[in-house]
Amino acid sequence: MSILDLGTGPSRPSVGKKSTRIFLGFGLLVAVIGIGSTFASTISINANQDIEFGQGVERTVFCGGERSITVTPTSTFANSNDLGTFGLTSITVSDIPEECSDRNFIIKVYDNETATPLILSSKGNGSNDEKMSIANVWWASGCPDENESACRLANYDTEDGYALVSTQLDSYNFPDEIVRIDVDSPNAFTINFLRNPLSSNSVKKIVIETQNDTYGFAEYADEYEGDNEPT
Repeated sequence: MSILDLGTGPSRPSVGKKSTRIFLGFGLLVAVIGIGSTFASTISINANQDIEFGQGVERTVFCGGERSITVTPTSTFANSNDLGTFGLTSITVSDIPEECSDRNFIIKVYDNETATPLILSSKGNGSNDEKMSIANVWWASGCPDENESACRLANYDTEDGYALVSTQLDSYNFPDEIVRIDVDSPNAFTINFLRNPLSSNSVKKIVIETQNDTYGFAEYADEYEGDNEPT
């Protein structure tokens, strides 16, 4: 479990048409738990020193062995009705080791009050409005060199990086009006929270778990094979 402590800010952001991205300094503590089949580990870094939104934090994850990923949260300022607010509008995961290809990165955000993940993005505040409390990202970037013969991605074109995001742990559900995922490079992706992002005040912990894929390869393979059927 990777924990990102982001300090204080106003209540709930309201993102208007005129948005300016700025970075704020907050106290930051990050730890990562790599979820494997038989064990997990917890590591903390930065020793409670200040770090800014927009700065990356490096830590190892289970699938990467001794190599690190970098986690970078971004805060966006929006001025709506003369009330300026700040919100968590994206999280970038970069420097992803090749061994993490064909894995799930599960991202959750918490406050200091409850053990329930906070809503990252939503269409509205009604009980029936679509909401996103987890971002489950399937990441693919070719096959590790030492394991290519056993790699199920060997016959698929993912070397430049490919990502799917779901709001479910074990199935594919993509609410495109409230989230977007971008592949930034063959070893980096960014999750963008499009509507009603969390206020800076609410974000106390960001948790990232890596685990074996539960939905992504099957979804991608169906789409890939459908796109490449003979005409």
